[in-house]
Amino acid sequence: MKFAGDVGFWLENVETKPGIFGDKMVEKHYVGDVTRAYNKWDSRSDALSSTTDELSVNNQVSILADLFAQEKWPSIKYVVWNGKPWKVKTVQVNWPRLVLEIGGVWNGQVAEKT
Repeated sequence: MKFAGDVGFWLENVETKPGIFGDKMVEKHYVGDVTRAYNKWDSRSDALSSTTDELSVNNQVSILADLFAQEKWPSIKYVVWNGKPWKVKTVQVNWPRLVLEIGGVWNGQVAEKT
């Protein structure tokens, strides 16, 4: 199965506004292959003894890395899959590809859409 989507990078000490530096998320578009597509529902009990199901995915996406991804691969935080950001659990470096294993839903900061 083919993949085409955005990958979120956490960049430190970048100019967010003229003369103002800080941390921010940046999304870059990549293409590649889905090498594993697997999901399951995890049941969790809370303090009130009710059961909550949470979707957990264990997908692998192999992207063709450009120079930016080759330099910034340790900063990869999420992959946009089916319109939602999913956290990246591991990054396997296999030049010229990066194999991203994605897990649960990413609840952190995402890149601003321009």
